[in-house]
Amino acid sequence: MALDLGSIPFTRRRALVAGGLGTLGLTLPQLLRAEAGSRVSTAKSVILVVAWGGPSQHDTFDPKPDAPAEVRSVYGHIATRTPGLRVGEHLARMAERSNLFSVIRSLSHHVGVHHGATHYALTGHPPKNANNELTKASRDDFPTLGSVLAKVQPSDRSVPSFVQLPHTFVDQSIFSNGQNAGFLGIGFDPLVVTYDPKLDTFGVAGAGPAKDADSERVDSRRQLLGRLHAARASTSPAERDMEVCYAKAFDLLNSAANNRAFDLSRESPRLRDRYGRGVGQSMLVARRLVEAGVRLVLVNDANNNMKWDTHDPKYGGGIDRNLRESDQGLSALLDDLSDRGMLDNTLVVWMGEFGRTPKRKPDGGRDHWPKCYSALMAGGGIQGGRVHGSSDALGAYPRDGLVRPEDVHATIHHLLGIALDTELHDALGRPYRLCPGTPIRSLL
Repeated sequence: MALDLGSIPFTRRRALVAGGLGTLGLTLPQLLRAEAGSRVSTAKSVILVVAWGGPSQHDTFDPKPDAPAEVRSVYGHIATRTPGLRVGEHLARMAERSNLFSVIRSLSHHVGVHHGATHYALTGHPPKNANNELTKASRDDFPTLGSVLAKVQPSDRSVPSFVQLPHTFVDQSIFSNGQNAGFLGIGFDPLVVTYDPKLDTFGVAGAGPAKDADSERVDSRRQLLGRLHAARASTSPAERDMEVCYAKAFDLLNSAANNRAFDLSRESPRLRDRYGRGVGQSMLVARRLVEAGVRLVLVNDANNNMKWDTHDPKYGGGIDRNLRESDQGLSALLDDLSDRGMLDNTLVVWMGEFGRTPKRKPDGGRDHWPKCYSALMAGGGIQGGRVHGSSDALGAYPRDGLVRPEDVHATIHHLLGIALDTELHDALGRPYRLCPGTPIRSLL
């Protein structure tokens, strides 16, 4: 149980409170040390947009106009509202809003395959099988970010804590690791919402009761299930997982807030067009979900699975189309959150699992490159109009301000007010430190 003494002046009353903590195994020096590291959370929710497949840093937020021709993007570059910050020409809307976000140009790690890099990006922990492209998600994995929040900072029960849309990251029928709750168990997995963004309305499959089950009948079934669980002397980890799943299912059945949050017909066609009718619709739903109280929404910015895996520059419809689609959706999301007064407490992160090779192939494509890439962060306590770190002349390696995926996670946890030394426990009770990274202070 967390005890917040930050609002209590250090008076006789506080001394008594501190003294009473001794019975809980917490001494006054420990209290003061904990207080010194305490902070007020800035962000309440996170919208994590993952450009799965790995967008090129050269085409997005780190163009190299003075590099050799085989290194430069085949597209142009443009100025932004931030002095000295230039971005790819197909990010024109975002360039006009650079005062709302900051760019990281020095992300780096060692995992050059999609599945392992996805695990690293989504959990902040290196994968166990770093170079195995076909590693499946496992219950031995470290839990993904949304699952961690569902565990340590859950939403109100009227809405799910963690939603992923419009589909999972899947390659060659392998469910990529890093997307589920890992050792926390199935009860903290995301609610995955699969839908066609072109539809006017959509819902969560099974989110409504059967035709013969009114609310009174559903409630009686829940009470019966609760009595059956209580009658058991003990439960296994698998049984506890199922109990959590049942509880989540009943909450979905009973919550009108869920159905309203997922109902895009409540938005004007003009706003939907502003977001764009591709991945932008997922970003619009994400805004509706955090507005309803969902803790984290993971948006898969890869509507045809791996549109950013641009070994072939025309894969998924073309890099230029991908850039314009994301530019439209992201800029609309930032505007929408800002207009509604939500940007200050909603953290928006856009990133891939890695970047692309500095040197282009003859056809214009680029291969995997985890050693240097870019990401974007906005809202939730992030300063706008800043650039953290820089890459070398070719965009191949960080020159200064090195950032690892765990540092991005540390920044997110810091803004949410979650201590980095928080312990998570697996089914056997073994402890795991939440995050080994360091917050990116220059962006805060």
